[in-house]
Amino acid sequence: MDRFSDAKEKLALFWSSLLKWQKLTLVGVTGAVFLGLVAVVALSGSESWEPLFSGLEIRDEASIAAYLKENKIPYKLDPAANAILLPKDRVYEVRLELAREGLPKGGVKGYELFDDSKMGMSEFQQKIAYVRALEGELARTVTQIDAVDYARVNIVLPQPQLFLEQQQPATASVLIRLKKGTSINPEHIKAIVHLVSHSVEGLVPDDVSVVDTDGNVLSDMLEDDMFIYTDGTTRTVSSVQRELERQHEREMERKVRAMLERVFGPGSVVVRIKVDLDLDKKRNASKQFIPGPTGKGVIRSQQNMEESYVGTGGPAGGAPGTTTNIPGYAIATNGSGSGEYNKAETTTNYEITTHESESVETPGSVRRLTASVLVDGDLTAEQLEDIRALVAPAVGFSAERGDQIAIQSMKFSTTLADRMAEQLAAEQRQRMIVILAVLIILLVLLGIGSYLWYQKRRKQRLLDAARKTDDAGKVPSLQDLLTSPGMLEGQGEMAVLEEQIRNYALNNPEEFAAFVREWIVED
Repeated sequence: MDRFSDAKEKLALFWSSLLKWQKLTLVGVTGAVFLGLVAVVALSGSESWEPLFSGLEIRDEASIAAYLKENKIPYKLDPAANAILLPKDRVYEVRLELAREGLPKGGVKGYELFDDSKMGMSEFQQKIAYVRALEGELARTVTQIDAVDYARVNIVLPQPQLFLEQQQPATASVLIRLKKGTSINPEHIKAIVHLVSHSVEGLVPDDVSVVDTDGNVLSDMLEDDMFIYTDGTTRTVSSVQRELERQHEREMERKVRAMLERVFGPGSVVVRIKVDLDLDKKRNASKQFIPGPTGKGVIRSQQNMEESYVGTGGPAGGAPGTTTNIPGYAIATNGSGSGEYNKAETTTNYEITTHESESVETPGSVRRLTASVLVDGDLTAEQLEDIRALVAPAVGFSAERGDQIAIQSMKFSTTLADRMAEQLAAEQRQRMIVILAVLIILLVLLGIGSYLWYQKRRKQRLLDAARKTDDAGKVPSLQDLLTSPGMLEGQGEMAVLEEQIRNYALNNPEEFAAFVREWIVED
């Protein structure tokens, strides 16, 4: 009990020694800590809510809310995010139940339109229902792309015509809304166009238009990306081909820069390389006729014909006509003179050896290369030639192709770097000054508070000492004043001295009288 009383007195003494602002600060900090603890306890004990679905369409949100009401599942609506909130322990269970019910449907209906098909539908109504279902399915599929938040597809299927030249092509348009903070690239647009065109019969990619909710015709990005353009020279290349060239250039620039920076240091070398790739697919075919070792080739066929005539006085030949040209036909003689007739004819056909070859050159070879290297500093001609000897094989230099390499050295400007370094140093100095000023202010405030607290405690001790003296009903002695100088200030110097002199005179009148007489004599 005594310890409790002592602690209570010390606490009261400490509280009385504080200044008003110190008391308010202490009370405010204690209250804030208490409120924080209460909030933590309250939040830990309250039920946590998590979104069941977010970004819902109005129809889906209404259907899900009706299902939750019917099954008596507590929920909250978040209009800012078009979301439905459920208790944390019920979220996944309810999601599975809603998936079984086919919710959410994404705001559009697909082939489930035919689940409730009506009897007696006309051919036109069936066609319209099929188009609606196809549009809904495509819209759902397009929405699955990461960057797409909402999609709507419109398809136009023209009436079939008797003649093909009168048949109109099918067309489609896609409206998409992008998610906040995302962007779409030509690859996404190309994917959407091909997805829609390959899902509709008779639809070609050129007849598909893609538009976003901001009014931008995104399908034009494909035209800019896929068609050829002039690169500033006489040749035309596509963006895909130019990207291949740029990748080749960046790879060679990186290799040359890394090699030279090992010698001259980082940031002291600038490398620029221009590569013209031969992206034309070439096909060469040749056919050669090669004679044999004799120069005539190989005999394929041979035909011999011999004719001789022995007789006297016969003619060397008969009259022109069929009879004289029939082999083995007897030739009539005229009976005059003698003679000998011989005739030989040989026909030989040779097979000439042929050699056919065909070569196909794969596109991608380097047609021409130019490189420029700039080095920081003043280098001699010999050093520049050494650098050239290193760079030429690194980039695959070929004089036959007409490649060029330019290497120069000059001092780089460091004005921007120096300015940035100075700015950074000034910001660091300013930051240090602010930190030092804050520390000094805190130290001054701490010193002032400590001094005021000390003065308060000192005055409190003096008052306590004076109160104890009054309670005792006696004036402190000289020994008490020597041991506790604060008593003299607490009761007043003159009052204490007068009281001491009065007590001394009452207790020692003779000595006091002798002292007064001696004091008067000396004066």
